[in-house]
Amino acid sequence: MTLEPLQREFDVIVIGAGAVGENVADRVVQGGLTAVLIEAELVGGECSYWACMPSKALLRPGTALHGAQSVPGAAEAVTLTLDAAAVLKRRDYFTANWQDDSQVKWLEDTGIELIRGHGWITAPRTVEVAGLDGNTYGLKARHAVVLATGSTPTTPPIDGLADLQVWGTREATSAREVPERLAVIGGASRAASWRRPSHAWAQT
Repeated sequence: MTLEPLQREFDVIVIGAGAVGENVADRVVQGGLTAVLIEAELVGGECSYWACMPSKALLRPGTALHGAQSVPGAAEAVTLTLDAAAVLKRRDYFTANWQDDSQVKWLEDTGIELIRGHGWITAPRTVEVAGLDGNTYGLKARHAVVLATGSTPTTPPIDGLADLQVWGTREATSAREVPERLAVIGGASRAASWRRPSHAWAQT
């Protein structure tokens, strides 16, 4: 027996609960309208767990150490190396150990509804969601459907690359140990953010 989708209606439906999706939904409810976020992973998305937040948490210890090493008087009082385990522990703190409880609480306090699952557009202003709770939801937007699903890195067609262990931003920012060697391909913001902590670790 096929169950009929649970029908719901909102002013705005946002697919993707990363930084952009959260901000769109927040603006919607601030304007007195209703909003629902559709998300299959962590509320907060890449920025909170695999990009901005963890990369900055990894950057800061190396920056602080370099600054101290550059100042006479302080340089003599500090070690020459980072404690990699402590750096990673600090990163884990900033990502809340990859738990989104606090951000889900923010949604509840703000009045934004959350449906965990995968959503796709089936008609104008109409979204179907395969909920992680096993339910299917049929959603209708009175005003708009916002796609804020982000992007994923692709592996460039470089000879020999397929034979190596390749990291995307998620693997890099959630690493449990420091790699012996690391090459960064790309010059966008996430690649640039990863170069500095990896360089600092290379000095240890």
